[in-house]
Amino acid sequence: MKLATLLAAAALIAPGAAWASDIRVAPVVLDPLPGARTTSLTLANAEKKAVRVQVRVMKWSTRNGVDALEPTSDVVASPPFATLSPDQQYLVRVVRTAKAAPVGEESYRVLVDEVPDPADSRPGTVKLVVRQSIPVFFSDLPRRAPKVAWKIERSAAGPVLVGRNSGNRRFRIADLQVEANGRQIASRRGLVGYVLAGSELRVPLETREAVPAGAALRITAASDGGRLELPLGAQSAG
Repeated sequence: MKLATLLAAAALIAPGAAWASDIRVAPVVLDPLPGARTTSLTLANAEKKAVRVQVRVMKWSTRNGVDALEPTSDVVASPPFATLSPDQQYLVRVVRTAKAAPVGEESYRVLVDEVPDPADSRPGTVKLVVRQSIPVFFSDLPRRAPKVAWKIERSAAGPVLVGRNSGNRRFRIADLQVEANGRQIASRRGLVGYVLAGSELRVPLETREAVPAGAALRITAASDGGRLELPLGAQSAG
């Protein structure tokens, strides 16, 4: 499966045809057993020519409810560069090299970036660089479970869905719907985000309507723990 981000900076070039390589990564989440220090990814090139990629691991955290990535040497990918031949599978090992045991559940992302080939440059076209971003979680805990409290905050910029995870395992949500008094006021299709262990997720709700005072609020969403359906309270941002 593909989890690709097309880096759109190249779109500032004059309009024209656009194309990108077809790099596939599996699995889409790495969650090795407690105590394990090594896991792996399989890369595949569905193009008709070789594609070169760079593989890096970044420390993943949230700051003020927003995802943040920073370089790390605690987890590495081997090899860091690879040339993928057409229709060939390639194994990349992801190794936790830190000597100290994980504290709770550690979160990382493996970034698989296409390395553009200057020879592919064509007049009047835009080359889109493909990035795969794969979550990785290391832990020594035999049992992990999320414990997320949800609320909607009012702010000058509009309502914000806030999830605070006091558990020791991340929580993933997708296909979000927010209702007020039984009427949908906001929705987000696809992946909404992860509430990392011990962290907070903030999701601005794109709606032209203010959250009615005293309204009965409810959210529904898909999650890695099953269907999420629950009532919410609303409060003013502090």
